[in-house]
Amino acid sequence: MENAYSVIGNKFYFGDSYEFDSITGTFKLINTDGSSVITDTLSDDYKNYYTCGGVNVGAYTSCSTIYRVAATNVEGTTYTITQGDEITSNVAMSIRSEIGLYKTEDDYGASYVFRGDVNNNNVSLGGYYWKIIRTNGDNSIRLIYNGTTPNATGSATSINNAHYAYNIGNTDPTFVGYMYGKNFTLQKSTETTYSNIGALIKYYFSDSFTFDETNEVFKLKTTNLEPISKTISEMNEIDEATGKKLYELYPYTCLHTSSTESCNVLTQVNGVVSEVSIKVQHHSYSSKDKESTRTNELSSNVKTQLENWYKTNIVGKKDENNNLITDYIVDQTFCNDRSTPNPTYSSGYLLSSTTLYGANIRLTASNITTTLKCSTDIRDQFSSTTSKGNGSLTYPVALITADEVALAGGHYGSNNENFYLRTNDYYWTMTPADFNPENIYARVWHIYPNGALMRGNNVLYGYSARAVINLRSDVLISSGDGSVENPFQLKLA
Repeated sequence: MENAYSVIGNKFYFGDSYEFDSITGTFKLINTDGSSVITDTLSDDYKNYYTCGGVNVGAYTSCSTIYRVAATNVEGTTYTITQGDEITSNVAMSIRSEIGLYKTEDDYGASYVFRGDVNNNNVSLGGYYWKIIRTNGDNSIRLIYNGTTPNATGSATSINNAHYAYNIGNTDPTFVGYMYGKNFTLQKSTETTYSNIGALIKYYFSDSFTFDETNEVFKLKTTNLEPISKTISEMNEIDEATGKKLYELYPYTCLHTSSTESCNVLTQVNGVVSEVSIKVQHHSYSSKDKESTRTNELSSNVKTQLENWYKTNIVGKKDENNNLITDYIVDQTFCNDRSTPNPTYSSGYLLSSTTLYGANIRLTASNITTTLKCSTDIRDQFSSTTSKGNGSLTYPVALITADEVALAGGHYGSNNENFYLRTNDYYWTMTPADFNPENIYARVWHIYPNGALMRGNNVLYGYSARAVINLRSDVLISSGDGSVENPFQLKLA
């Protein structure tokens, strides 16, 4: 629009992005790298930045209307945004995320990320359709799988049109790993509160238990007393013969409604807090220490599925010019950020304390920050060669990260039906969220059908696996305009 905003004699606040509060209808300027917003006079140096308009230094950094700067003019002390987008509450509620290509930094330099409801990032390669996520700092191009038809949605955007569990287990922090270690030992946790309980459900309780090391499971055992079936409230009752509470006589449970069903974590009840909450210690066959969860000895289920798909559908396949599809693809770093920057929640292996991984802190904060720079621990930097990372991938394929989703327009807990990564289906990222001791499960970030970036469900859920690959920087476009109807066709230089 012309003459979007004009003011005399004031400085401006500038940010390369913004947050919108749908409750108050206000905007807050932010920088995607987490740095402070800029205060300066208006100039073309701030093209494509957002601003609330001319605001004196020390005044507001939030407002009910913001402007994306496209062109400026300065005459004396009058500063005018001559071309730009005026974004109000009504506009923000309808588009939900700004459209365009945005610059940030990754481990190799400047990265340009597609954001919002873009429609010029579609690619056809190898008989499949892909969407461009971003250019990497080394000028390679990151793509995400989008099915076998140009406009696929739902599970059709997943490899093999199927859903997969992220990992084979969920009762230990190790299972957030794209690869993981399994140096397990029998352990008994310190006391904690457990609340994942049904008030009216009758669970079985016993006075003893056994552990089957071959199958890595616990079972209830009868030593002196037969197992009993009770609700949590009933376990707080007094046994008339002994004067003890029932949970003292029958402290062990798998929290199952069958006395013969096994469990990966056995619960020892030390006290009843309420009908849905108990004081417990967990008996587990679990990671010996934090380092054990980071050894990358075993592939996660989703890694195995992606690499099998790549081997079957990409390796050996040729284009119409008889070039191997693998010749288009290069190695890159795929980040499985298992950093634990909050010292209060950083045990990384204990079942009695919460572990929060890096993105869980970045993406749930009131001032969300994102990063394309991976953890400094090379064990988190997955690649197929050691030139880009740990060399632990069989093939140069993995998953998108939660930070990439956030930069593209996804937001924790908020619907976004208007950005290109929404598929009307659940699908995995490869970014750890947390280990939750209250429910005893490991969680990895995922995307909901409504476009929300979430961490609510554990790694045993079956979600789509959208393969991510990286194109060589010198790949050429032979035809197409990047639209769904006319995707880019590629050729080798």
